Amino acid sequence: MNTAKHTVSAFDEELDALRDMILEMGSRASSATTDAIKALNKRDSEKARAIVAADRDIDALHHRAETAAVNIIALRAPMADDLRVVVAAIKMSALLERTADYAKNIARRVERITIEFPDKTWDILSEMSSEAGAMLTDVVRAYAEGNAAAAETVVERDDIVDDLHDRLTAKLLKHMIKHPDSISQAAHLMFIGKHIERIGDQATNIAEMVAYAETGEQPDTRDTDRESLAA
Repeated sequence: MNTAKHTVSAFDEELDALRDMILEMGSRASSATTDAIKALNKRDSEKARAIVAADRDIDALHHRAETAAVNIIALRAPMADDLRVVVAAIKMSALLERTADYAKNIARRVERITIEFPDKTWDILSEMSSEAGAMLTDVVRAYAEGNAAAAETVVERDDIVDDLHDRLTAKLLKHMIKHPDSISQAAHLMFIGKHIERIGDQATNIAEMVAYAETGEQPDTRDTDRESLAA
């Protein structure tokens, strides 16, 4: 047996397995985001609890992907392009795990929303979540295809989500002033809006890591501090 050829083949299989784990995380995080908004719209507590429970599976995938990537670095000592691919996978795994956390925290708030959505806020929330969810789906596809150009279009769309978030915040603040008895409920909706805006940020960060893996261009990831995960 040609040992060198066998080693290269095994290395390729390990990279493919790592890539598959990232794609699976991306699919699950995307589904969690979509399902959380559906649960919110329908006040579906059962679906919301299922989303929260399923987050453990995404956490487990994150751990597996991180472990696999570290093992590749330790045992294979990849160089140049291969090392960049592995490092990008580690970063993307963490970003997708955090994205799923935002979806989980939206789901956790479903049971706390007991009022009708104030003055067109649902329309904005729905548009925000649709755009952020599409960004997430598209960036996972860009990663699967190794398409840096497609990833760049995702980065460009983040301003849309940011603008919608600003509109939502303004409407909710006006509602709080007019209806001080509903401040607590409106605050929940503001947190939900912030989580959706952060999902857009994470899709942007992932897109920049896709570009990094493909081109070597250093990413300029956006601030995604853990404080914004507060449920």
